[in-house]
Amino acid sequence: MSEMLSFSFIQHALIGGFVISVVFGFVSFFIVEQRLSFLTVGVAHAAFGGVALGILLGLSPYLTTVVFCLAVALLILKQVRENRADYDMVTGIFFAATMALGIIFLSISKNYTFDIVGYLFGSILGIGGQDLLIICVTAPLIALFFFLFFKELVAMTFDREVAISAGIPVKGLEMWMIGAIALLIVISIKIIGIILVTAFLVLPASFALKYCRSYRSVIGVGILFSLVIFLSGFFLAYRFDLPAGATIVTLGTAIYLLPFRRKFN
Repeated sequence: MSEMLSFSFIQHALIGGFVISVVFGFVSFFIVEQRLSFLTVGVAHAAFGGVALGILLGLSPYLTTVVFCLAVALLILKQVRENRADYDMVTGIFFAATMALGIIFLSISKNYTFDIVGYLFGSILGIGGQDLLIICVTAPLIALFFFLFFKELVAMTFDREVAISAGIPVKGLEMWMIGAIALLIVISIKIIGIILVTAFLVLPASFALKYCRSYRSVIGVGILFSLVIFLSGFFLAYRFDLPAGATIVTLGTAIYLLPFRRKFN
């Protein structure tokens, strides 16, 4: 164990994964309770288009993916508001369109040498110093937003109309929240992958809601659950030479399916 932890790439992976896990466990509550799970699927898969655009233009995939995913998330929100549509319908359209764009971008840039598979399925051991810096700066800022506007976000989560009548700027907060979730997805793709990131975002609160009665305990148990599946999944993946992202999600799903009897207040 001590020998394993002496490697810098292991340290980067553990620190980055720990930070992301805490924020995922916190934000998961709002995603599940506001029924935004499929929105996260759409934004995550939009990252494929963002990465492909970066390859085509010869720019940093991080930069193009951030811009692309934020644009897609806000366009989905705009369409939902203007057409009085639900998130699932609009997300389904953008989900397919952004994947199609990604395929077109990659087909145009035929001679690329970029590791697109690492973005699709995650490459946690490939986290470098710059990746870690981005995660350790951005993830706490996202958590800070949810912490500062916690009461307002909880109010609009449980009763949107009452929140509006109470003077809470619901539309503005919703826009910032969607943008923050999109940004969180982008910075976590290197760890968990485009295809698997939604499961890691949804599992913590989904598990906690089975056993918790209050929203505070849902968030607390969600954070603990997120940390447990990350650390356990990471060490299992390292020990048996398995893909980390897939191991974490599989372990989380298995724990979610277990019939625990204990309830939390």
